Amino acid sequence: MAGGVSLRSLAKEGKPAAAWPTIKRLVAYFGPHRREMTFALLYVGFSAANSAVAPAITGWIVDTAITAQKSGGDARPLVVPVIALIVSAIAGWWSQRGQILGLGIVGQKALFSVREDVFAAVQQLSVAAFERVESGDLMSRLINDIEQINSFLSQGFRRVIGAGIGVLATLVGMLLVDWRLALATLVVVPVMIGATRLFGLIARRAFRRRQEAIGDVSSSLAEELAGIKVAQAFNRTDRNRDEFAQRNALNRDANITAAVVSSAFTPTLAVISAISTALVAGLGGWLAARQIVTVGVVVAFFSYARSFFNGVSQLSSLYTETQSALAGSERVFGLMDTPAEVTDRPDAIELGRVDGTIDFEHVGFRYGEGPVVLTDVSLHVRAGMTLAIVGPTGAGKSTLINLLARFYDPVEGVVRIDGHDLRDVRTSSLRRNLGVVLQEPFLFSGTIADNIRYGRLAATDEEVRLAAGAARAVEFIDKLPEGFDTAIGERGSMLSTGQRQLLSFARAILADPAILILDEATSSVDTRTELLIQDALRDILRDRTALVIAHRLSTVRDADHIVVVDQGRIAEQGTYAELLANGALFWRLHEAQFAEG
Repeated sequence: MAGGVSLRSLAKEGKPAAAWPTIKRLVAYFGPHRREMTFALLYVGFSAANSAVAPAITGWIVDTAITAQKSGGDARPLVVPVIALIVSAIAGWWSQRGQILGLGIVGQKALFSVREDVFAAVQQLSVAAFERVESGDLMSRLINDIEQINSFLSQGFRRVIGAGIGVLATLVGMLLVDWRLALATLVVVPVMIGATRLFGLIARRAFRRRQEAIGDVSSSLAEELAGIKVAQAFNRTDRNRDEFAQRNALNRDANITAAVVSSAFTPTLAVISAISTALVAGLGGWLAARQIVTVGVVVAFFSYARSFFNGVSQLSSLYTETQSALAGSERVFGLMDTPAEVTDRPDAIELGRVDGTIDFEHVGFRYGEGPVVLTDVSLHVRAGMTLAIVGPTGAGKSTLINLLARFYDPVEGVVRIDGHDLRDVRTSSLRRNLGVVLQEPFLFSGTIADNIRYGRLAATDEEVRLAAGAARAVEFIDKLPEGFDTAIGERGSMLSTGQRQLLSFARAILADPAILILDEATSSVDTRTELLIQDALRDILRDRTALVIAHRLSTVRDADHIVVVDQGRIAEQGTYAELLANGALFWRLHEAQFAEG
């Protein structure tokens, strides 16, 4: 296949992981809904039994009509079988409606649980996991792969159960009517099963490739949309279009391959069914000619054969379609099973409100298998102290903050708060004591009040206003058309960078953390906003432990203590005046910034 993946190459690939564990895990989501499932299966069983009886009633009508014709044309004997067929049709409508509704509802309830579990698992993933998985691929798993599961749980599962029980009921009906014609019908079943297994194996690989290709396209789209301003500024739009076209072509080819698998399978089953029908017609005609069976039996068997192979064909097609759901399920469960690199110990304690004493004791750290980032860092921060952390880019400043928030655990040494090793406390209780303001403020869709209240949902409107006032944000908020109820758009797109940062400060103030972390919190704002923030900080930092990462050394002049980090080590520390007097790294950084100014 040009530009795609051939069926032959897919067939030669290594055997995929066993499907049964994935199926078992998926079907387990029906467990809490046993009662609804039982009623739905009763409808399925009744519908299958009714489908098995209908062909026999049709044969009964044919034989009765022939007998009536031979005995003078009295049509009264036909009344009972005709009424029986009408009742069967009504019962079939009622039972099919019941099974579609019942299994559909159960499937949606199961899907609800799957989505809840996936979202909960994503919320618990370590920061390192998000750094390894592209955001577009993550969204593809949460949307496209979940949709494949939805298709199976809401439609495929119902059809599998209905077709499976229907085939068994039809088989029993055929054997009861005439075992010879039943065996003729079953002759081709082994061939059908073999074809189904072969196509199913190929389909699973093809659908998995399709899901991966969709994830790659989603990742590319997410990245390009996020960086559209940069792309336009650097005139990269044509090049980006070409690169996206390549990814899109791979996605197209993967979808074509999956379509080829499906399109080749259905006609194959149709041919096998036609062969079986021909066998039934030939044998049935021969038996009827010798008066071994009646014409009604032959007519009934045509209906039986059609129902049987429709059911088998549906099962076979569903087997192939189910591979798409399995491929999506494997990717979703793989995400759910991603181990958390930072977890609470079983005996972890609950932290209350901390005083805010922080200790780094001989801490060493590296990201994954990468180079060493921190080496033998020891640091003591008194409760209520404002500690500034400065140093060249890449020195390890933000890593200290990541360890304090326990986004990562140190490779060597210990990080403590109020004497507690962070690995011995519940992470949720630790983070309730922390407030973070980042260099790039992140706001959520909603109103200004919603974003300020984000870390403390029970806060009153008055408390929200007081927090905004402490952050010096009330002035611009009151000028907005709807004040605190103003919708700010996705990521606060309706506001300036400085306004977003002031709201970030207000959010941190309202949460009232014992320890406040400011990571380059003023580096991306204008001078006026920086002055507002500096003024607000005098109130915000009072009686609170604070760690301030800053490149602008003028912003740390009032810090109680300054630590200079260089190449993963503490190069020097002291007050602003002491470090300038030392004439070492801090002095050189200060002089470089002064020269730039």
